[in-house]
Amino acid sequence: MNVLIIDTSKRSAQIMRKFLAKGIPDVGVTEYDPDQQGALPHALDWSSYDVVMFSGDFGSSGSGLEWLETCSRLANFPAAILIIAKTDTQITSKALKIGAYDVLIKRDLSAESLCEVVQAAAVSERNKPADGNDDQYGATDAQMVARARQDTGDGQGYKFKRLIGQGAMSRVYLGERLADQLTVVVKIMDGSLSGENESVKRFVQEAALAQAIDSPHVVKIFEQGFTDQYGFMAMEFFPRGDLKHRIETGITRQQAYRYMREIAMGLAAVHKVGIIHRDLKPANIMFRSDDQLAIADFGISRRTDSTTELTQVGSIMGTPYYMSPEQIRAESLDQRADLYSAGIILYEMLTGRKPFEADSLAGIAMKHLQSHPDPLPTKLRGFEPVFRRLIEKNRNDRYPNADELLQDLNAMAKKGGGKQVS
Repeated sequence: MNVLIIDTSKRSAQIMRKFLAKGIPDVGVTEYDPDQQGALPHALDWSSYDVVMFSGDFGSSGSGLEWLETCSRLANFPAAILIIAKTDTQITSKALKIGAYDVLIKRDLSAESLCEVVQAAAVSERNKPADGNDDQYGATDAQMVARARQDTGDGQGYKFKRLIGQGAMSRVYLGERLADQLTVVVKIMDGSLSGENESVKRFVQEAALAQAIDSPHVVKIFEQGFTDQYGFMAMEFFPRGDLKHRIETGITRQQAYRYMREIAMGLAAVHKVGIIHRDLKPANIMFRSDDQLAIADFGISRRTDSTTELTQVGSIMGTPYYMSPEQIRAESLDQRADLYSAGIILYEMLTGRKPFEADSLAGIAMKHLQSHPDPLPTKLRGFEPVFRRLIEKNRNDRYPNADELLQDLNAMAKKGGGKQVS
């Protein structure tokens, strides 16, 4: 793989080179300094590169966004990534609209996260059809959304920018709402699975459950639509990524405290309308442009008063690292299962590692059922009572609800004088 880095900062380019070399052994990296090598490189042979990375600011030579806008029109232009110093919703939205594969925040980068994005960008470019469509499904999915929206009559609609995810029953696109150019994520239910009742019901349920929650700490669903064969959801785009990435790059205990409070507020809102998330994990906790946290992905959530359970009795739903003992035993669940998951996340935020690890999923499950994590490091002992109560094996010994968790978290802040959480 060949990567071109366009940056006026030698130090920044060298850091990117080291990150790439650490995670992509066969990578070839070329550096281009606009100050030293001249203005916009029209004459470059773009076909020599799989990915080009633009720095956000070139000083007197312009900006990465300006170069991206011009270069993206050139023949054989590769997948592009824009790296900016701090969150800027307008720059992010514009860059994605003119064809950037992704926009990354420099201070959030790690070798692992950068290599992951660069490799995905290279694959996306290689898989792009010759006709210029973003993917083999894009045109069909766009037509499906248009048909599903016919009854709304509001003249909105969506433009698909690129495929950003694909699962067994759905595809996820980065898109734009045409009415106001808002960057959105559009999730499509695969029509080929329309005959599988459980898949269809789960997709419909995901949208309905998320829309029932009114909280700044829960993902916003803008619209959903269904026909006899298709379904779609349009939801908010999170420009600052997820908690999983932040844990990988390292967070402070003050940040962990703030994130935990916002997770608790989100769970309080979720639980107040009678919903259990059932798959709370760092990858499902997202950040908006103002760094506000929101809980997302209600794909396996359910209402506590539901008389219909899409999952067969005795089956296990969730992510093993974050599952409560009662989930592992495939018992009926209540909101305390989500609080257990929050406790696992708290430990991971504070220490950078999971409290229960093993060589197999069965081994992880047994640790949830039988083992107790080591105490938190001395400098983090202020969190110990909250953490221990969250991960009690017997759910009757846990916090009964997220509001009581919030009370203890608020008491921690008061004890620390609002300046230091220990």
